[in-house]
Amino acid sequence: MSTPKRGFSIKTFLADGEPEGLQIIEHSQWIGRGMIIPRSKFNEHAHRAESDGTGIFILVGPSTSTGVERVFVGQTAHLRERSDEIRSKSFWNKMIVLTADGQRLHRGHAEYIEARLIQIARDLKSCEVDNPESNHRPALSEPDAADADFFCDQLVLLMPVLGVKAFKSVPALGDQIELRLSGKGVVATGFSAGGQFVVEEGSTATRQDAESCPGYILDLRRSMLDRGVLSEDGKLFRFTQDFAFDSAAQAATLVLAEMSKGSAWKDPKGDRAPAGVIDDIDEEHEGEDRPGRARPLSRATELKPTRVAAR
Repeated sequence: MSTPKRGFSIKTFLADGEPEGLQIIEHSQWIGRGMIIPRSKFNEHAHRAESDGTGIFILVGPSTSTGVERVFVGQTAHLRERSDEIRSKSFWNKMIVLTADGQRLHRGHAEYIEARLIQIARDLKSCEVDNPESNHRPALSEPDAADADFFCDQLVLLMPVLGVKAFKSVPALGDQIELRLSGKGVVATGFSAGGQFVVEEGSTATRQDAESCPGYILDLRRSMLDRGVLSEDGKLFRFTQDFAFDSAAQAATLVLAEMSKGSAWKDPKGDRAPAGVIDDIDEEHEGEDRPGRARPLSRATELKPTRVAAR
């Protein structure tokens, strides 16, 4: 018999008196405590007492080419000792620092949690991970490993509340209506869940992009190839796992490699999805290039996987 989930409260203190400043985070049922530090406030707040203890920090920001979330996970006993390394990473716009009350984490705990978080993010493949490929999880005693796992589990539960998607599992199909998209030789299925649109494992996407395909979609598709979310399958790409997009329109645009609307997804009878199943708010604009996204010079090209060396 599974244990029912229990509610908990999260307290946020705006230390600078403004939402864009430093935020102190407390969880009602957890020994962890956290800070959200905007990049612009890092020099001002890196020396606070809350960061002077063994713990984890996560750098979060958008990928410059795709807009996909990018993260770097680190561990430290004194945040200021890693200040130069942190400043050298240009992608992040906010940092989340998590320590434990009463110095209840030691270095072994922190290294274990760091390695586990990196592995979770890599396995989910929903973000770009800035950490090097090699990452060793240290051996801990059974009690220490249990403590570290509990801390990590609570941290993962907290991350979406703090605006971080990297460690959040893709929603599973439940009572939602499964939708279908076909055309240009591809067949894809998906559903709306949690404000996102999930394209299901086994769906296919075209390898030939149209003139109308936005540049950021092509960059996103390359990133998905690099992360193993898409694989080459003859003249098509195939989804190797469920993948959550920001909207049904974005998902359709990537699958068809041409500017598309969310209404391209049809119900099992081939009709337009019922009202409320797909959010149409962004339909008129979702396919357009996002600000700062460069369109490729050549449009009628096939995409090939590329590898970017880890820093």
